[in-house]
Amino acid sequence: MAGLVPNRRSQRIEESMTLAITAEVLRLKAAGHDVVSLGAGEPDFPTPEPIAKAGIDAIERGDYRYTAASGKPALRAAGAEWLSATFGLSYDESEVIVCAGAKGALHMALDTLVEPGDRVLVLAPYWVSYPALVTMADGEPVIVPPAPQRGFVHDEATLARFADEHDAKGVIANFPNNPSGAVAGRDDVRALVDLCARRDMWIVSDEIYATLLYDDAKHVSPAAVPGGRDRTLVVNGFTKSHTLTGWRTSFLAGPAPVVGAAARIQSQVLGNPCTISQAAMLQACRDPMPAHTAERMRAFDERRRYLVDAVNQLPGLTLQPPRGAFYAMIDVRSICGARGLDDVAAARQLLERHHLALVPGSAFGAPGFLRASYAAAMESLEKAVLRLRTWCEET
Repeated sequence: MAGLVPNRRSQRIEESMTLAITAEVLRLKAAGHDVVSLGAGEPDFPTPEPIAKAGIDAIERGDYRYTAASGKPALRAAGAEWLSATFGLSYDESEVIVCAGAKGALHMALDTLVEPGDRVLVLAPYWVSYPALVTMADGEPVIVPPAPQRGFVHDEATLARFADEHDAKGVIANFPNNPSGAVAGRDDVRALVDLCARRDMWIVSDEIYATLLYDDAKHVSPAAVPGGRDRTLVVNGFTKSHTLTGWRTSFLAGPAPVVGAAARIQSQVLGNPCTISQAAMLQACRDPMPAHTAERMRAFDERRRYLVDAVNQLPGLTLQPPRGAFYAMIDVRSICGARGLDDVAAARQLLERHHLALVPGSAFGAPGFLRASYAAAMESLEKAVLRLRTWCEET
């Protein structure tokens, strides 16, 4: 061997598309361009002051040393109480661990559940990291194509067909969904749980957007449905709802033997989640600040309504109203078909010619769409719509 060579598994892992676009946006801004970025899923609100102060206080009192790999016992207990009070999920402290962000929790969950060669259903549109995380766990992701005709929520027959054809061992579900904002109703969640019970499949349920809902949408966890709790690992936390993005915290909850195994893996991979961030998360559990959350949701809803109305007035574009999270999947299939483009080329044109950053739907397994994040300020959304209009009217 002439030198270090990356192994085969690492070569199958692609760079996160969203992070790659963020890097390109930063490059263009550094070159002096006025770039409007609706690519990153990060709220423009600050971390609430009491939560941030809890982290500062931890530093000032010297609370910055190692903790247990699974997180501080007080935080695990508080997490269990929060999951019960907010979502009706009943967990003991031993069934909840603290992880380094939702991505960290998903990584631990899949590393714990997936056997080499296991096929795992990944429901499109999916968050960009899901297939890579399955691959990193030595599994094989099986992409279930998106169902825009059902509001991006798959029907039971489709899921059963893919599970049977591929002998799937598990499924990753994400509602409210990134990138579509779809929210699965109770009947659809029950159908998923029933399918998994019949086939003895596990479920990893990414519920990091579970408190971000609009109109009459209600979040239903697979773990809250009869037969779902014992086969589901739940990922949740305050990352998106309280702008704890850079704090890197989350909860992973499920049956104690599986969660305990995930904690053992975390002890070798991570050591422990950031001690300072755990102090902030504990404060969020004790006082999730519902009035603050309601204020944020009013702002997100205003932006959502503006974007849906404005985009649907642009020639060649359509946008179904998202019901959760803060993302919208803009349907550009008509324009792309007329111009001989795919969504990747469309996103590249918008960024290079009009300095508008959107994420191609292909990154999420949904070609023909572009994802916009309305976690940005209204001023940015208004500029984005003007640039979209210019692109739509090009000949």
